Amino acid sequence: MIRIKKSPCVPASLSTTKQYDGEDVKKQLMEDQYEKCYICERKLVTDFVIEHFKSESHYPYLKQTWENLFIACSYCNGRKSDSFDNNVNPLTTNVEEEISQRINFIQNKAEFDSSVTDVPHTDTIKLLNILYNGKDRMKPRNLKEEKFFNCTKQKVIAFMRIVHDYMVNPTEKNKQVVAEELSINSELLGFKYWIICDNHLMSDFENVMIWNR
Repeated sequence: MIRIKKSPCVPASLSTTKQYDGEDVKKQLMEDQYEKCYICERKLVTDFVIEHFKSESHYPYLKQTWENLFIACSYCNGRKSDSFDNNVNPLTTNVEEEISQRINFIQNKAEFDSSVTDVPHTDTIKLLNILYNGKDRMKPRNLKEEKFFNCTKQKVIAFMRIVHDYMVNPTEKNKQVVAEELSINSELLGFKYWIICDNHLMSDFENVMIWNR
């Protein structure tokens, strides 16, 4: 999960119809979010919905508010539902900096943490834990949760390999391979940010990782 930058041009259908999910809204959000779910950062094809940051059930007056609308995959949207209305706002927060996002391979789980302990950060961490580690921490992940986690884990492993190749052989070619995986349209930038941090490579790639500023 990273910061999101939204177009200042509000889609016309939000003011000319009673819909919040017009084609112009979908198109602009897909463009703004580089066709990725704003929560899990997976690439979207047809599996997407318009997500209300502040839920429609609790904040009906924000139903057509442009700043309250995002594109999300159905998996994240379903688990967020109306239970997480106080998450950190990705339009105003450098989420990738304020919430650490890592895979613990020994315990086979995702780990999230923050030095900020307010409600938005703790709620966002709780949601991320549900997405990656399952709704019930006392039970194994169900099939869908396990597939979601394993897909993320495999992509993180693939990125760690190319980072390792660069560290072993820091050629310009290997650096470019890493940089391409850090481009704004790539998946899982929140996890990748912390891999770069943990390997003390910020000075090598900080100019690439200026996302949505």
